Amino acid sequence: MALEQLPLNKIRAAEDQPRKTFYNESLEELAASIKERGVLEPIVVRPIKAANGDTTYEIVMGERRFRASKIAGLTHIPAIVRNYTTEEAAADALLENFQREDLNPVEKARAVQGLLKMMSMERVCKTLGVSETTVRRLMELLELPPHVQAELVTRPAGSGGQIANSDTGMFVEGHARALISVNDDPTTQMRLVAKVKAERLSVAALEQIITALQKYPTKKEVFLHVPANVSDQMIRSLSAIEDRKRPYKSQTAREHVKGIDKQSVTLTNLLDERVIEYLTAEEMNQLLASVAQATRLMEQFTAKVREALENKDFGFSETYIHCPLCGRIELVGSVRCSTCWTILRRCFDCGNYDRAGERCGKLGIQVPLADAEGPKEHSKSYKCRDYKPKFTPQTMRLKMAK
Repeated sequence: MALEQLPLNKIRAAEDQPRKTFYNESLEELAASIKERGVLEPIVVRPIKAANGDTTYEIVMGERRFRASKIAGLTHIPAIVRNYTTEEAAADALLENFQREDLNPVEKARAVQGLLKMMSMERVCKTLGVSETTVRRLMELLELPPHVQAELVTRPAGSGGQIANSDTGMFVEGHARALISVNDDPTTQMRLVAKVKAERLSVAALEQIITALQKYPTKKEVFLHVPANVSDQMIRSLSAIEDRKRPYKSQTAREHVKGIDKQSVTLTNLLDERVIEYLTAEEMNQLLASVAQATRLMEQFTAKVREALENKDFGFSETYIHCPLCGRIELVGSVRCSTCWTILRRCFDCGNYDRAGERCGKLGIQVPLADAEGPKEHSKSYKCRDYKPKFTPQTMRLKMAK
């Protein structure tokens, strides 16, 4: 091993150099630095004897410095000369570049592929200091068609040679890996690549769209055309339809009802007619269509619930009562408020109750005022079905479904 000042015209790049992509912008920056301060770190080369006895040198490490030195106008460059074998040179060249952020995944994969032709998987992993899983995941990228691989090689504008992080929405390794599952459809692959770049999709968003394309092939054109947020809404709706086709698990019913209660409160809070003043005619048409569809579904669902109550021996009466604590309106058939779990005070607000005499005029029984105001489970008014509202607002009779 020796450090020499070698003439640039005696040095050549290795054909199997891992880095295949060099960006002019970053080379110009390095050349400017070399002009000012010189080559601070020598390159590493190995001697190659020609048939005529001449010696040239093949670069093992430092091709960027070599190229930038040419741009800077140098004639010689400091170099460490080592007598590498072809296998040793390939391994060291890859090792130097393997963990660089600006060496793109495809270059890494191709370099590993070259090493695997010369040594075993176990030795490659040991040489690079990585797991077999890492190596195999890199090799998977080479299963992608060239036009998708090329997207990983292309540097995003303004990145300074750095590969973009997935958070930026640019096309990165995670996107490419997601597209492996659609290798049999290159046209769709490229449309998805364009969608990632146009909408700056995250890897997770792309994976969700690919899953939707595979699960709902008849909706392919829709998913490829609409924005990702619309795709997400469609996937939720289609999944809900699929769920309704499956056998229902009875243990989920209570959680289902809680969800309906929560969403109904959210929707009620959103129903502010002032919004109409700020909408265009087109937006109002869209709003009306959305509300009308929700109304139709709600009416159908309401009819089913009402029918179930009327067909069962529940003593059903569609009379409504206020919760004394939080003000929620419940059906009289409920025992407690579904929001705050307070026992509903039927007697106190009932038209049949004589507060002065503390007596129920309908049943002819005594009901202490304390029980009427704050009933407990042992109170006589608990679960009473004979509630008669005193005030019209407390009755919210819904339109009966036909």
